[in-house]
Amino acid sequence: LRAMSTPQNDPTGGHVDLSQLSWEQLQQVHASLQQEIQNITQSYGGLRLAVGRFKSSEENLTHFNKDNKDREIFVPLTSSLYIPGKLGDIKKVIVEIGDKFFVEKEIDEAKEFLKRKIDYLSKRIEEVGAILSRKNQDIQIVNMVRQQKAQEALRRQSAK
Repeated sequence: LRAMSTPQNDPTGGHVDLSQLSWEQLQQVHASLQQEIQNITQSYGGLRLAVGRFKSSEENLTHFNKDNKDREIFVPLTSSLYIPGKLGDIKKVIVEIGDKFFVEKEIDEAKEFLKRKIDYLSKRIEEVGAILSRKNQDIQIVNMVRQQKAQEALRRQSAK
């Protein structure tokens, strides 16, 4: 349990023997891991939020049918500001394909686009989740070594 592999500590992919590090070096590794975990957690949350938005959009596309043509709806201008409108064209929608670029797509094309996005982001969520899990394991190992070093220091001090 004393060895840990992290890219920032050993870019060659080898192991770092934590027991050989000084207390200060362990503190630095710990702080670095905490920062990484925080950043990865934010990314993970952002990915999950994006998947939720795409799934919501996918669900909303099911309402584009002949029964709802000319139906009065509220059109969102922002997340909290809506204007009244009518559902006119039930065969096409405008899809944001990235960074404020929009294209018109048939409903089935839009559904397929959203499905691809959801699948891609879901895979990324799995990958990021695995990385987060490894980083959490790494920080637990660092904490164990820190605790061992603290106990050793107390034993040496009490032996004097």
